[in-house]
Amino acid sequence: MPAKEEIESQIMDFWDEIFDLEDKSKEELNIKYAEWWKVEPLLDEGVDELVIHIESMKGISDESMLIYKEVKEIKIRYKQEIDGIHAKIDALNKEKETI
Repeated sequence: MPAKEEIESQIMDFWDEIFDLEDKSKEELNIKYAEWWKVEPLLDEGVDELVIHIESMKGISDESMLIYKEVKEIKIRYKQEIDGIHAKIDALNKEKETI
């Protein structure tokens, strides 16, 4: 059974992974938002308003819809990775409590 210090070190490593994933996610999303800005003038109103507009499906170009889907996929992919790491952290915290 690993020592408490080893578990805490593993937990800190997992938090570093989460922070790295959040940074990568933000970078990828910023690139997509820049692409989206070129094809969708409604971005002037803000991304959230555009998402509401897209989900109501009123006059959105195919290119804009494709970028919207890519943005959603990026968010889902990173959320799944981060959720998996959170689960590992939770398991390590439980293990740490039993030591």
